[in-house]
Amino acid sequence: MTPMPDLIMHINYFESGYELSYAFDKVIEHGFDGVELRGASRDGLSTEEYLKQVQAEMDRTGMTTVLLSLNANFMSGIAEKRQAELDRWSEVLKRGIDMGVKTFNTFTGTLVLPGIPYTQFERHGSGCAQIEHYQWGTEAYQALGAIAEAGGARLAFETHNAYLHDLAKPAAKLCDMIGSPAVGVNLDMGNIVLNSKGEPLAQALQILEGKIFYLHLKNMILPRGAGQSYSACHISDGIIDNRVMLRTLKEQGFDGPIGLEAPRQGDRDYFAKVDLAYVRSLCADLGWE
Repeated sequence: MTPMPDLIMHINYFESGYELSYAFDKVIEHGFDGVELRGASRDGLSTEEYLKQVQAEMDRTGMTTVLLSLNANFMSGIAEKRQAELDRWSEVLKRGIDMGVKTFNTFTGTLVLPGIPYTQFERHGSGCAQIEHYQWGTEAYQALGAIAEAGGARLAFETHNAYLHDLAKPAAKLCDMIGSPAVGVNLDMGNIVLNSKGEPLAQALQILEGKIFYLHLKNMILPRGAGQSYSACHISDGIIDNRVMLRTLKEQGFDGPIGLEAPRQGDRDYFAKVDLAYVRSLCADLGWE
């Protein structure tokens, strides 16, 4: 038997309209192993104020497994702006490492073509990227990767539409260019399936073998095909075969945490309860204990 991965509650289960303390309490109430948080406040707090708040909740609850996102933007053609972003997020990374964060969900910045509908995902992100975008992302994450490696942490690019690392192939390309053992991928098939150029599950897993440091689980119903009409649903429902995905990842030696997401409206507690029970049962079926 293989040790069960940490099952992480994404903050979007209890984010809009909820206090951070409430979300921490719900992590414990429902039995998650930890929580994934934003790397910056959405409520107007400074970085320092926000991270102090996170630390206070960790101290209050005794929670030690916390993930942070680095939602940096290195896609500007102005070098001074990229440097300012690097300075800002280097500090967040260092503070997070000092707080005990081991995994960071990371981004290079949005790439969106003006005048093109956002849901035409294949035209944004890697679909419109130029070599300089990869160079800027590489330059920044070589610096951030060095900080992470020195601190025993890992950075994982989320496969997220409208970003350079939206699909498996460009995410792998970016990691190879960076060349850091601390920089990998957060595979989120729930995003990839929305892109008409998105790789099938088996291909994405093959491309990213050995590079997947974190996994996001959510699921989608696509009544009209990728990018046209979609609806988020329970992790157990939708078009993504989580059993195949997790079985393959286990065979590949995946040893990262698994983040559960609920990017949809409705009963938050019910979503958390049902999703976690399903994922725990699935992992147990596949030989994790």
